[in-house]
Parts: sequence; C-alpha cells; structure tokens
Amino acid sequence: MKISIDSRTIEPGDYFIPVKGPNFNGHDYIETAIQKGGRLLDVNLADYARKYRKKLKCHVIAITGSAGKTTVKDMLSDVLSVKYRVVKTKENQNNEIGVPLTVLSADEDTEILIVECAIRHPEDMPVLARMVRPTHAIITNIGLSHVALFKSQNQIAKSKAKLFQPALTWETSPRAAFLNYNTPCYDVLQQKASATGFKVFPFKSERKLDECINICSLVARHFGLSEQEITEGLSGFSSSMHRLKKEALKDLTLIDDTYNANPDGVRFALEYLATFKARKIMVLGDMKELGSTSKKEHLGLVEPCIDAGLSILFTLGSQAVHVDSDQFLSLHFDNKDALHAQLMRLLKPDDVILFKGSRSMKMEDTFEYVKLHY
Repeated sequence: MKISIDSRTIEPGDYFIPVKGPNFNGHDYIETAIQKGGRLLDVNLADYARKYRKKLKCHVIAITGSAGKTTVKDMLSDVLSVKYRVVKTKENQNNEIGVPLTVLSADEDTEILIVECAIRHPEDMPVLARMVRPTHAIITNIGLSHVALFKSQNQIAKSKAKLFQPALTWETSPRAAFLNYNTPCYDVLQQKASATGFKVFPFKSERKLDECINICSLVARHFGLSEQEITEGLSGFSSSMHRLKKEALKDLTLIDDTYNANPDGVRFALEYLATFKARKIMVLGDMKELGSTSKKEHLGLVEPCIDAGLSILFTLGSQAVHVDSDQFLSLHFDNKDALHAQLMRLLKPDDVILFKGSRSMKMEDTFEYVKLHY
C-alpha cells in the first residue's frame, strides 16, 4: 500500500497519515486527503512503522555515517537491483519522518530494503534503529559533521554506533556490519557491533571516491552477486538530487553537490572533480556546525583543492574564506549577486564546475543561476 503524510501527493487509494509537527498539523488536511480519494490511517507514524517492520521478510540494510550515505545508498541500490527487487530511501528522506516512510514503502515483493539514517543529535539514532531493525548495517565513516551539536568526534561515533541494537526474539537471521576500517573511532564501531551480535566486515581504500565502490562491491558479494553483475550495476549508477549530480549545460559540465557539506564530503567531491580532464572550478559555501574546529577544517581543504587540480575557487561566507592558496585563483564574496556576476565573467567553454556548501548556504541558487544565464 502507498502511504503519504502530504495531502498534496495523495492519489485515489493512497493512505494518509496525519503527522503533527512543530509548524503543521496533518489533521488539518484530512478532509483534503479524503476528497482526493485517499484513505485515512490515523496512527502514530513511528509506532506503525515499528510494527510494520516486524512483518517484513526482506533483508534490511541501514546506512549511516558522516558523509557518503546517499551516494552509497544510490550506488548500492543500482548494484543490488541487478539481481534483487530493491526498495530504497527516496532522495534525502533520512530522518525521523523519512525513515518510517521508507520502511512502510516496502511490501511482500521487496527482497532488499535500503534505509538511509541521518542524525543531528545524540538521542536520534536509537529512535531510528528501533524502526529499521537492520539485518545489515553500513557505516561509511565518522567525520565532523554536526560536531558542534556533539561533544566530540568520539561522541559522534558512539551515537552512530547505536544503530547496533541487541536482537529481539523475532530477529533470528545472522546480522552483518560493514565498517570503514580507515575511519576515526573504528574501534568504537567494531566493539559495539560485535557486542550486539553483528558479524563485522571491514572495508577500506586510499581514496574516498573508491570507498563507495569498495563497500558496494563488498556488500554485493555478500549477497551473492558476481563480478560481472557488480560491474553492470556500477555502470548504471545514478545519484540523488543535489548529490554529485552531473549535468551538461551547452559546453559546460556542472556538478550539483549542494545538498550539504562537511569536510569529508567536500574531499569526496574534490576527488570526483579530479577525474575530469578540463579546467576545474569549485563554488564553495561555508561548512556549518563545525564549532571551534571550523577554521581548521576549512584550512584543511586547501591541500585537497590542490590535489584535485583546481584552477579557480569561488568562496561564500565567513568561514570558506579560509580556503585560500597561491596554487589556484581564490575569489571570496560576501553575497551571491557579486559571486554570480564574477563567475559568469570567468566561465570558459569545457569548464567543469562543482557547487558545494552546507544546506543553509543554499548553493543550489548559484547552480540554478548558471543554468539560467549561461
């Protein structure tokens, strides 16, 4: 059955769950949903998802980490879909609302359910874990994303590790955890996974870009895919909106990675940018929620920019200004209008432009400006 919490998306036969949030009350839209042919399902979304999860017979793969979650989710879905019927998290629906909706989107025909789980506070993960109850778990890495909301990187690791919960009586299948061996706090993750009954499979790579391929290949082999099937799945990889989304614009190549930004995510995007044989430009907005480490982490992007062969860097915000070097042209702006004007003046045919920044910087505005005015 199809379930929605948004009356605007209701189609005849859909079930409508009226969710109450800080700025809205779904009960105000019940009549609208029914008028559109929807059927009312007046239940607590999280509670209903927990009960529904118990009925599912499919494998459930939960993915979390400081960076790379969505890329791994999309890539793994493309690979596993070569052999299995796969349902995955849509776009960025990875929070306390999106996770239960993802669980409820699986049905009796689903063979593998892939659920992306994101947290911003220490208490978030247990709530998500109780809904997902993963048979397989992937932690891409432990970085500094949202570190200002946690006490330390170690605290981030402990919070992410709460994805591993002791098995309930109905959970009788073997459980597996795929962990990044190179990530900080690996021991924290490994110990919690083992202590709760997950068999640990480590993965690693020298390049962040290769980590996604390695983890997807490792999981695919675990599910019995051949090397030929894995290659076929990887060749069809398509990313989610605002997540390393490549788009051709006349004689330019644009890379929209504007959904969010943290140090690991920017490094990953720069490694991807480095694969292009053309003049490389990055438009970077501030990385937020880094607390007292913000200046240091922004300065830490200089070397990856050089390694990527960056020619021009456009920065926006009070922190991105620290990403500066004599190895590439660095231009800083305090407002988007000035940035847009200079960017349009300097663009040349065949340029490859990467757009990146934290969610609050809304760097997709610049991406859309170039598309409209080039």
